[in-house]
Amino acid sequence: MISATLLNMLSKFSVKEIKEFGEFVRSPFFNKNENVIALYDYLKKHYPEFEGPKLKKEYAYSRLFKGKEYNDGFMRSVTFNLGKLAEDYLAYINFRKDDLTRGINLLKELNERKLEKVFLKYYSEIEEDINSIQYHDTDYFFKKYELEEQKEIYLDWSKFKQKDFKNYSENTISYIDDELTSYYLAKMLNHYRFILDKAQYEQIQFDSSFTDHILDYLLNKDDYFRNKIKIKLHLYEVLLIKEKRTEDYEKLKEILVTGVDFLSHSDRYSLHNVLQSFLIERSFGGVSGLAVERLELYKICIAQKLYAASEHIYFDDLMFGNIVITAIAAGQFEWVEEFINRYSDEVSPDNRDVVHGYSLARLSFSKGNFEETLKHLNGIKTIRHIQYKIPVRNLTSMVSYELGMFTQVVYHIDSYRHFLNNNKNSLSLIRHERVVNFLKYFTKLVKYREKNSPPDLDKLIDELVEANNTIEKDWLLEKARELRKN
Repeated sequence: MISATLLNMLSKFSVKEIKEFGEFVRSPFFNKNENVIALYDYLKKHYPEFEGPKLKKEYAYSRLFKGKEYNDGFMRSVTFNLGKLAEDYLAYINFRKDDLTRGINLLKELNERKLEKVFLKYYSEIEEDINSIQYHDTDYFFKKYELEEQKEIYLDWSKFKQKDFKNYSENTISYIDDELTSYYLAKMLNHYRFILDKAQYEQIQFDSSFTDHILDYLLNKDDYFRNKIKIKLHLYEVLLIKEKRTEDYEKLKEILVTGVDFLSHSDRYSLHNVLQSFLIERSFGGVSGLAVERLELYKICIAQKLYAASEHIYFDDLMFGNIVITAIAAGQFEWVEEFINRYSDEVSPDNRDVVHGYSLARLSFSKGNFEETLKHLNGIKTIRHIQYKIPVRNLTSMVSYELGMFTQVVYHIDSYRHFLNNNKNSLSLIRHERVVNFLKYFTKLVKYREKNSPPDLDKLIDELVEANNTIEKDWLLEKARELRKN
């Protein structure tokens, strides 16, 4: 088969791009090898699937070089060269997406060639473009820094002879430091926020000693940088994750509500996730009645179209399931049904089956329709994401219990135990404990139900009341109390 890497790249090209790539390949500036052009023309006929026996190297060679004996080394060379052109084309289209980067690179080259008049012309235009950027994110700070750096280089070789920069002083150097520091602080805090948030779900090793020094400086010694909105945002996100203070939550929620005009989609998407994580952790810490607050956040998220990261086109599959669970807990059954019907098609086709099936199963379970719940769960074919394997296992165990299917329940418990042992390193310690607690108490619940008069049921209930870090705790308590009544 012709290089899978090459075919995979070409399959991701749009119709416009595959045609433009042909022009790229035919350009003598980029390629003078007629054999490479011939291979492109042959492969284009099989776009976009690139499947079938006609893509075998030997067959393609026989069609491209009729009458010649197959030469594997030659075929590999032609394929390699076309692959390099595909990589160059992808780099080119990525480069041309960013006018500011192209502009900065142009200034660098004009500076190097000492093209003074052209440099001054484009400097003003690029400066105006950068100043018009709506969201002052890390890219904004870095572009400002790069622009000022080119200004400094120009002034160095021109010896201040241009009136355009007659007011140049040491403030310009300070200004460069300002933008570079702002870029670093915003980038560092955003990365730290990402690590802290991810560590709540996965086991991550991270040395934060230097970062904590920076936090101390911003909080206790700085009155300038922390008031820049991007730095302020990530600073309070970090503080919320680390310190768990309600006042930081309220500040960040206000920023989410009012930040459409000065925060990018990516910033608000991440901020929403941080706020939700805080409420989830509080609920597992024993604070009740947070479903309504969480649902309010999700409705803000939906209104601002934050249900997909800016680089994605599909509804975040994990968020989808969490919205369903939260709205059910808040008693909004009709809203849940409308939500599932409205947004299921926006989930990635790769995960739509499990997301839609689980959501319908969860809704049916909450209404007491256990046969229907089992039907939806059995309709799920493949679960790729471990974060869905856990809730599907939980719900399958619970509905089997409700239906009195205890042979299946025993099997689920054993299977679940093996699953957790095999995936222990895929979960953070606190999340692993959360799941283990469910399985532990669910197993005890099943054993107690098998007894006519379990002597220590009150002890189980008391343990459950105290076991805050337990998934499906409310259902477990409800079932335990039902046993006590009987």
